[in-house]
Amino acid sequence: MKNICYESTSKCLLACPYCISSDNGTLIQDNYQEIINFIGKLRPERIVIGGGEPLLDTLLKEKIQLIINKYQENNEKPYISLSTSGACKISEEMWDFLKERIQCFDISIPSLNSNTYKLMRGKDFLEQALINTKKAVEHGLNVRISIVMTKQNKNELQDILMFAEKINVNSVKVGRYFPFRNANNVRDIYELDETEVMQIIQDINNGKYNDIYTKKIIPPIKTLDMMNGYLNVDFNGELFIPTEYGKQIIGNVNEINITELDNSLNEAQQKIFIKAKEIIK
Repeated sequence: MKNICYESTSKCLLACPYCISSDNGTLIQDNYQEIINFIGKLRPERIVIGGGEPLLDTLLKEKIQLIINKYQENNEKPYISLSTSGACKISEEMWDFLKERIQCFDISIPSLNSNTYKLMRGKDFLEQALINTKKAVEHGLNVRISIVMTKQNKNELQDILMFAEKINVNSVKVGRYFPFRNANNVRDIYELDETEVMQIIQDINNGKYNDIYTKKIIPPIKTLDMMNGYLNVDFNGELFIPTEYGKQIIGNVNEINITELDNSLNEAQQKIFIKAKEIIK
């Protein structure tokens, strides 16, 4: 297993109309110990901790440390990426903790324009997000800015790259809007035309922005099948992969057999990837 995304909480300060994780429902019981035991057995190459907003999770530090401890049992070190909107204030104690324990501070910033930001996020926390991005760099974290390209912000990539260069961000990941889960309900408002996505990919690969941003730019994925090997787990322990129509449930961490996981995952992915061309038309 290459990657697993652990959606650790439903708490969030934002109200993004296209929020995919809003279909997680409510927390029944935080089975984080069972979830982390499962992650420890699976030992993916990369663990993304997201939400909601993981920095609002009061158990975040305990969860991160438990993951590290699980890997240390096998004399290994996990690659942990924290996926955040950067909308909340972060204490110095938390900065120090993150610096020593995570390998990537991945902050999502859709726009540097307050109006566009509020349109996409539902609320305006742009100033706080920019403050946290600068602080993450100052604290020596490996900082990545993620920007999902949509109809609303398709002309703002250059501005993000200029900002990233100015404050010395390590990398910028350019994502494409896929109508996953609840995001499918507003695809007409946000989803770019396929030719526009391909142009963005071509521009990045041809070095159009190399003079603006001198570090690593990760282009959008071309097709859904490039997400192969990516598994999600929510705060209730449900394992799934995202689809156009919601979650394709694989099982629960307390029930699924690790040795049978690959077969279950591959079967579910094949059903979804058959529809890939339809989804990105």
